[in-house]
Amino acid sequence: MVGLKIKNSLFFAIVVLLFSSCGNSVLVDDFNTYDSISWPVSERYEIEFEQIDTITNYNFFISLRNTDAYPYRNIYIFLTTEFPDGRFKKDTINCPLANYRGKWLGKGFGGVYDNRIIYMQNTRFKQSGTYKITLEQAMRNNVLEGIKSVGIRVEESQ
Repeated sequence: MVGLKIKNSLFFAIVVLLFSSCGNSVLVDDFNTYDSISWPVSERYEIEFEQIDTITNYNFFISLRNTDAYPYRNIYIFLTTEFPDGRFKKDTINCPLANYRGKWLGKGFGGVYDNRIIYMQNTRFKQSGTYKITLEQAMRNNVLEGIKSVGIRVEESQ
């Protein structure tokens, strides 16, 4: 029995390695996890990263993990980008988490779903330097039950 568990664990590790080595080059893949499985309106997700490549195209995603306790089909998020020259850009993004019938859209099981929502596709960083990204929940609730984590992913376009 123990030998079978070790073989299964080894097989799983090899599969994860194979799949993670394939695909797009990732610039940023980061998130905040909320222990209470709720996202308070007062908590912002912030990340800074250095970018010097102004030629390569990138895809920019918002990463959300929700449970089936989340009471809505979507979530609105304020995304603020601070550019290296000090300028700001603020967008309001509608992130669908379920279809019109209530079926969760993300990948997952056991009542937890991972969503990767495209924010920008085939875009370039026009300035080299430090970028700061801030995500805030833009819903009317002070605390959003069922949101387990929030973050961003930036990867090279293929």
